[in-house]
Amino acid sequence: MKVLYIIWEAFATEDIHRELVRRGYEVDHHRVSRKENTDSNQRIEQELINIMSEKKYDFVFSWNYLPVVSIACNVCKTPYAAWIYDSPLRALWHCTVVSPYNYIFIFDKADYLELRKKGIPTVHYLPLAASVERYDTYETDEEIEEAYRAPVSFIGSIYTENKFTFYKGLNWLDDYTRGYVDGLAMAQKKTYGSLILEEMLTPDIMDKLKEIYGGDKPNDLFTCQKYVGQVVLPHYITAMERQEVLALVSERYPCHLYTHRKTPSLPHVINRGTAASFKEACHIFRSSKINLNITLRSIRTGIPLRAFEIMGSGGFLLTNYQEDYLDYFEPGVDFAYYDSYDDLLAKIEYYLTHEEERSFVAKNGYEKVKKYHTYKNRFDEMIKIMDIEQMDGDEA
Repeated sequence: MKVLYIIWEAFATEDIHRELVRRGYEVDHHRVSRKENTDSNQRIEQELINIMSEKKYDFVFSWNYLPVVSIACNVCKTPYAAWIYDSPLRALWHCTVVSPYNYIFIFDKADYLELRKKGIPTVHYLPLAASVERYDTYETDEEIEEAYRAPVSFIGSIYTENKFTFYKGLNWLDDYTRGYVDGLAMAQKKTYGSLILEEMLTPDIMDKLKEIYGGDKPNDLFTCQKYVGQVVLPHYITAMERQEVLALVSERYPCHLYTHRKTPSLPHVINRGTAASFKEACHIFRSSKINLNITLRSIRTGIPLRAFEIMGSGGFLLTNYQEDYLDYFEPGVDFAYYDSYDDLLAKIEYYLTHEEERSFVAKNGYEKVKKYHTYKNRFDEMIKIMDIEQMDGDEA
């Protein structure tokens, strides 16, 4: 089977490549920069059309959905498999999503259901995965474990980096509008399992927000209200939530943070800088008694990649509540979740003082991810949905 793999600066790019090669597929790569316009770009479209015209591919694959790839695949009548790991992804509201050659796999069930209800037949629900086979090659010995040992750890952004601070535009709002938005943010912060922001933005409030974030563009289904409700405010809330969670936890327990920036606002946190590689992250997950996952609030119900990586590495996962976990994992058996700050602190105290139970949960989570949630599992499902004859490397 011949596959054209569209690559860009994405997590797990090599994991996808390894899985395609493991299956015995012939894989060609074509790089696209995220800095380029991938919604409408005749140069990229023509490059892809030329490549696909010269060599017949069974399908084209990319992380996330790129409209320019869909256009080229439609011209060449080649199936296009796009696996989404960002939520929301604005490109999913592009007119090309209805192309009959598209197979769009979405990890957040809420996003999938929203598009299905809009009558989009090309979308499918597919969670993310873990490269357990690769993680298993990383040996964590006593010296490494000692270097990374911690009661509680968190790896991730605190959303104060410049590329995430578009929510600072909220500072330009008048006092009334800012008060309404902050009240809405406070309500959402205490609500787990659903995103209520978009529907709570009234026309008057949106008129003020449009002055900052721009009005709706013609034929743009991803409206300004959707952008504010599903992108701007969720990032704003996540920045607050991660600061608050880390402050609460670090005041009670040694808490190690691996992130890009210094954190003077978190004096009790042990900031260890960035985890240099996934190999290092794997050691951190295994050596920490509790690994926190504080989900980006724009992910409405989906399981973030970090959660699969923690469990797939053999680490203990304590995460905020997300509905999709319950489709695949059992709370208290494979992982643990919290639905309030008080519950978070209680769960940390419980699992720090119940070592056997904590180890039992971590082992169960690892075994379940290894059996059901690898890249092999996911590509088996993709190939089945696309109805393409499979040639598995294990059987060739």
